[in-house]
Amino acid sequence: MRIAFLGLGNMGSGMASRLLAAGHPLVVWNRTTAKAEPLVRTGAELAKAPEAAVAECEIVVTSLMDDASMRNMFDVSGAVFAALRPGAIHLCVTTISPHCAEWLESTQKERGVFYVSGPVLGRPDAAKAGKLVQFLSGDWDAIERVEPICRAFAERLIRIPGPVSAANKQKLCVNFFLIAFIEAMSEVYTLADKLGASRQIMAQIFDQTFAHPGLKQYAARLFERNTDGREGFAMTAGAKDVGLILDAAHEARCPLELAEIIQAKMREALEQGMANMDWSAIQEISRQRAGLSG
Repeated sequence: MRIAFLGLGNMGSGMASRLLAAGHPLVVWNRTTAKAEPLVRTGAELAKAPEAAVAECEIVVTSLMDDASMRNMFDVSGAVFAALRPGAIHLCVTTISPHCAEWLESTQKERGVFYVSGPVLGRPDAAKAGKLVQFLSGDWDAIERVEPICRAFAERLIRIPGPVSAANKQKLCVNFFLIAFIEAMSEVYTLADKLGASRQIMAQIFDQTFAHPGLKQYAARLFERNTDGREGFAMTAGAKDVGLILDAAHEARCPLELAEIIQAKMREALEQGMANMDWSAIQEISRQRAGLSG
């Protein structure tokens, strides 16, 4: 089956490269065409417009930024929506709101298209290595059809029964777990520096405590104060996700005081020009508030 892949950012380009390596015929599109060039050199076909990509393919994978980009791309009066093939499957790997997932499913169903929510868990290096975790919800038969494709970039697939938004809700919970631990470690390292205690000992304790490699990686990144976002999760994307977490929590009447603290720090980080730094750079805001320089 020919696959259209829309959106070639840090995560999307890694997943698309895995699909190519697995031998899937791939048509790619990105707003900035230069990002598609490495994939084209290795066998992907470049579409001049997203509607041209989806018109040719039975599977459409989207790795766009947020709700707004998804709603704009698949507006029912737009060219992309009109170009979707009846019977095709749209797999969205972006972290979006549950409401946006439900909107995509309902509107595309009218077109005869099956929508599958498939948000992924992992950093860009995991995408390139095919080591992502993916949550899947939606039409069960459609999930069956896309699972072989997903295995090109995800080493673990987790089907979640229920509405199509179930995978999106699960991803928000996991992202809150991750950023909550990042915030906690940031404050612990900041306290150690302020008291004159050992960051090295805290780093050893974190490494011994955490079994998951992702948490170990963040513990090491925070210890080193490595804010490089090129192969990480940018602050802009992190702030978007924390906003989605809080929106969902408010609707469910579930207070999340820690998420509100983190959101305030992210806003401060963005105001200071940290948009392209890794979201773990909130540690730098904790240090500033503690009066630590450099």
